[in-house]
Amino acid sequence: MSEEKQKFDVNVRISDDYYKAYISIEFHDPEVKVKPDEIVKILSAKNIIFGLKHNIIEGICRNGKTVFNEIIAEGIPHENGLDAEIAFNVNKEHRAKPQILEDGRVDFKNMGFVEAVKTGDVLALKKPATKGKNGTTVTGKVIRAKDGKEVVFKIGKNMRISADGLNAIAEVDGTVIFDNEKISVVQMLEIKGDVGVETGNINFKGQVIINGNVTNGYIVECEGDLVINGVVEGAKLHSNGNIVISRGIQGHDEADIFCMGQLTSNFINSAKVHARGDIEAGAIMNSFVKCDGRITVKGKKGLIVGGEVTSKSDIEANIVGSEMGIITSIKLGVDVEIIDELKLLSSEVKELIEMHDKLDKSIKILKIKVDQNPEDDRSIFMLKKYSTSFLEMDENLSEKRKRLKMLNELVNNIRGAQLKAKTIFPGTRVKIGSSSYYVKNSLSHVVITKDKGEIVAIGF
Repeated sequence: MSEEKQKFDVNVRISDDYYKAYISIEFHDPEVKVKPDEIVKILSAKNIIFGLKHNIIEGICRNGKTVFNEIIAEGIPHENGLDAEIAFNVNKEHRAKPQILEDGRVDFKNMGFVEAVKTGDVLALKKPATKGKNGTTVTGKVIRAKDGKEVVFKIGKNMRISADGLNAIAEVDGTVIFDNEKISVVQMLEIKGDVGVETGNINFKGQVIINGNVTNGYIVECEGDLVINGVVEGAKLHSNGNIVISRGIQGHDEADIFCMGQLTSNFINSAKVHARGDIEAGAIMNSFVKCDGRITVKGKKGLIVGGEVTSKSDIEANIVGSEMGIITSIKLGVDVEIIDELKLLSSEVKELIEMHDKLDKSIKILKIKVDQNPEDDRSIFMLKKYSTSFLEMDENLSEKRKRLKMLNELVNNIRGAQLKAKTIFPGTRVKIGSSSYYVKNSLSHVVITKDKGEIVAIGF
């Protein structure tokens, strides 16, 4: 090696990942020649045995010129496999949401709510995981690669997986719904015109889309979402999903609407409405509205006037009431079912107390008769019968009174519910639990809420 050192200086370096080796050679005399096997021997002494670039080695020997950090060997880098991926061909974030236009109007038509699919449509496709490729370093060591992780389709109703496992396919015409990553197709009924004489009442297990109006006296019931691109007149609607009404509800005091989800309507006028989810509208007029969620009345009008509007959560509007002092009742923070139960239970307890008192008086009279005439079999029989009924009624009344007390305490201890509006006119009555607030003078930019057991109005 001493001879080699006299002919040239050499330095060999291996990269940190061991996939490349570099050589630097400085010749002392241009006339000195080095043989390829001499360089191979030097590399071998450094344990560099794989991926030698023989063309580079021969060029160095042939030219006899100094080189610096020349790649002299190159291994095969390992390649980890790619994880499988699922791509959806449909929008996962479907939700009815009206758009407020620049002029203040609310667009209840173009909300992108429905995404219809046909039988055989590929709704999601999978890019399979790939296998890893092992690598080899310049020192000849094999580096094992990791295979990509697999993922599986999560499918629900009316879906199937293709034979190759790469596509999730709709089995029926319908619309897509998601439960987290699980994809399903709900069947859809589309009515081109009005619901009326030509169609009769509608009762459908899936989603219903009506491109016309729902006319007076007709009923629409469905298990899925209900989308109406016209006006709802004095009709009855029942949906176990959401309801979207593009042009609004002109109820003529006959409309009766219920939905388990969110209700979105351009306006609500002279109607009875109950939504388990939120309500979004451009105006609510002379209607009885119950909502287990939040009520938002926005847009050009953003008006609540007349009738009774009840929300378990908050109510937000531009204007509440009117300059003419129309009585507008707002109730906040009480679950609709609790309100109904409280009203019914109060009535039942009142009736039971009256019956209880009457029965008590009858028993006392019968006891006097039996005391005066112990042989009066009829009075003895009636006394036993009334006494048994009295005990049963007494137990029933006691249970109902306990429940009534609990409901009253629940209603009286409400926290957080509020009415927020830019303008609230006189004639508006706000009730939070058992506390009431009567608006006597116009209020501007105000939040009405309950604080320390009292209803207060706070500016914003």
